[in-house]
Amino acid sequence: ANQSNRRRSNIGESNNHLHSIHFVLLILPTPTFFFHLPTMTSFANAPGRHLQDLILDTHAVATKEQKLACLKMLRTVVKNLSDPKKSNDPKFRQLKLSNPKVEANLTPCPSALEYMKAIGFDIVHDENDGEEYLRMKEEMKIVLSDMEAALCELNNAVDMVSLSPPSSSSSSSS
Repeated sequence: ANQSNRRRSNIGESNNHLHSIHFVLLILPTPTFFFHLPTMTSFANAPGRHLQDLILDTHAVATKEQKLACLKMLRTVVKNLSDPKKSNDPKFRQLKLSNPKVEANLTPCPSALEYMKAIGFDIVHDENDGEEYLRMKEEMKIVLSDMEAALCELNNAVDMVSLSPPSSSSSSSS
């Protein structure tokens, strides 16, 4: 009976381990592209790669709270772009980089800018107001099903970061 309990325990542990692996695989880059344009065919530009970098914090030392705020902002942007009406509205296809919320949420996580570029945004300087924007070109067609998939990945990323232990820099600043 003791050996049987040990075997069940090991099976449970391996199932949890596999579940964790499966969860991580959901956010890894896939050969699916968000936009069917020649410039988006590079695997290196896969949005999932930049999302993974953000979660693993390979390019910056952001706190858990900063990562969550960043991921939630990205999720809002992608949610708007997955809406058929909003996705064609120029208001939802740009972010002013000097906007205080954009600065506060995206700046601590450089991978967020790379993620935005990977889903079709460019950094542009607007000659009219002298500001810099993350902006999608008007002629860029958004594939709604790809945005919905990105939204699912972002929801998983928010859940993953929410459940992770506090970062060492956030616990020392408390």
